[in-house]
Amino acid sequence: MTRKAKLAIATLLLFVWACDAQRVFEDDQSFEQKSWHMNEMPEFSFEIEDTTPKNIYFKLRNDLEYPFQNLYVTYYLLDEQNEQVTSDLINISLFDEVSGKPLGKGSSIYQSSERILEGYSFPQPGKYTFRVAQYMRSESLAGVHSVGVRVEEAN
Repeated sequence: MTRKAKLAIATLLLFVWACDAQRVFEDDQSFEQKSWHMNEMPEFSFEIEDTTPKNIYFKLRNDLEYPFQNLYVTYYLLDEQNEQVTSDLINISLFDEVSGKPLGKGSSIYQSSERILEGYSFPQPGKYTFRVAQYMRSESLAGVHSVGVRVEEAN
């Protein structure tokens, strides 16, 4: 590899890293059958190094097979001792109620991101776990490809 090519790759990597400097943690979990079963509770563990305010986002990828206009989920934030720090039931609109068009970004698979905690200060540095459960009145939600969480520095 030439020096010029190495420099170009290094510049590109630096650019990509700098574009997302706010990110503390981000991960997604896919559902094999593109269906979220009621008994599946995705879990994400991450390290928090300081108590400066953070924003936490719930992420969802779905397609047009999803049978409802919205999605109710309950999230649980747990500390290192597996003690619940906070929890809430949230309602996320996925389709426009008048036109029925998807609200997420995409063309056949739609990605939505909902800020669920804004400017949240973790009680102390350490390992935390985020769990999420679908709270719809259906045992299985067709059309759900994946769910995820993103933790970022709040500005």
